[in-house]
Amino acid sequence: MTSIRDWTLEQLEAGAAASFEHTITEAEVDAFAALSGDRNPLHCDPGFGRALGFRDRVAHGVLLGGLVSRLIGMELPGRRSMLLNLRLDFVAPTFPGDTVTVHGRLDSVHLEQRTVTIRLSITCRGETRLRGSAMVRMSW
Repeated sequence: MTSIRDWTLEQLEAGAAASFEHTITEAEVDAFAALSGDRNPLHCDPGFGRALGFRDRVAHGVLLGGLVSRLIGMELPGRRSMLLNLRLDFVAPTFPGDTVTVHGRLDSVHLEQRTVTIRLSITCRGETRLRGSAMVRMSW
């Protein structure tokens, strides 16, 4: 099991960053389709994806959003965090077998509100797949 970072709000500074790599698997795409009920053939049928000009079926964008949740809840800021706001822009498709890098950088720390803002990105082979931002409340 991966350990959870345990930053306090007072330890965090703008510019702090964290990242990790993750390979999107066929099983994850299938499990997300089952969990969400989104069985759009774009996500479930490689032939359909290829007919639309993609190299394979396309992983659900919100599956990548789950990796953002992992970054926030496990790495930056970690254990004491609760997501308040999330904006994600899906820039390019991601496919089963792609290894992505999930990255977050603190833009600002607001001591009075006990919140931080985080700039987010997911890249694969140097290409941006997702970008966005999050506001996170730091508890206790």
